Amino acid sequence: MTTDTPLPRPPWIIRPAQTIADFHACREAQRRAWKLPEDGAGLLVPIATLVGVQHHGGLVLGAFLPDGSAAGVSFAFPARIEGEWGLYSQLTGVVPDYQSQGLGRQLKRFQFDFARRQGLSKVAWAFDPLQTGNARFNLTTLGATARRYLVDMYGPRYDPLTGGAPTDRLIAVWSDSDRPDPTSMPTWDELDDPTRVRPLVGFAPDGSKGHPDPIVFDFQQLLIPRNQNPLWLSLAVPGRVSDLRRDDPERAFRWLSAVRAGFIAAFQEGWRAVGFVSQPQGDGRGCYLLTHPARCCESPATFD
Repeated sequence: MTTDTPLPRPPWIIRPAQTIADFHACREAQRRAWKLPEDGAGLLVPIATLVGVQHHGGLVLGAFLPDGSAAGVSFAFPARIEGEWGLYSQLTGVVPDYQSQGLGRQLKRFQFDFARRQGLSKVAWAFDPLQTGNARFNLTTLGATARRYLVDMYGPRYDPLTGGAPTDRLIAVWSDSDRPDPTSMPTWDELDDPTRVRPLVGFAPDGSKGHPDPIVFDFQQLLIPRNQNPLWLSLAVPGRVSDLRRDDPERAFRWLSAVRAGFIAAFQEGWRAVGFVSQPQGDGRGCYLLTHPARCCESPATFD
């Protein structure tokens, strides 16, 4: 007879920041998660802002360790989202030593549950459309959707993750009732099926250093009558975009331009991004999956 060994408890406790020391720990977690210099490069949220938001309907959340430091942080405040009140998450980050341990999902789930307790049905946040890890986490792991694209939202940033590139952002929205049935989405191997999927942006043959160029297809396919296939559009993005921005900034900008044009055209026609698939055992490249509300059956979001 065998017994299951209980999983070890994580070393952190997720809770709202309460003391000034907590707020400083959250701010330091932001600096480390974004790999910012000691002075924060002007990108750290001021302590006074964190305290003010916490006392007036927002949420400053930390994953606190026994020594009082924070392994992760999340900062959100009430905002108008798609015509109704929700919670806008300005940032969620995990310190490098604690990444890939499920902490990011735990922080977002706490945030979502907090919003529901406040009577807020939606949580929204911005993310870099070329960061494939964020795309997969936001759309596939959490089940958020995106139908809004902002060009150079913050202006150029010269941090290790952006390298001075324009800060285009997708706006992810997470709600109880806005998630398509994930079993209906095509897999990577099914992206070439023209009866189900048509590409907006694809991959050219690999270029130098393994980075491909984008291929932009005819956006007129977006005007296909709503009762006809395809059910899905795909929009490709390269892997390792931080390396691409450092090694080949011109190619990185070509990708940004293609992705920007594709999303803006699709969103104007009522399409939305609802999933992300990655190349199996590849270099991190992947494809967004877009569908139109008139073409897919939806089911309520579930959490495991």
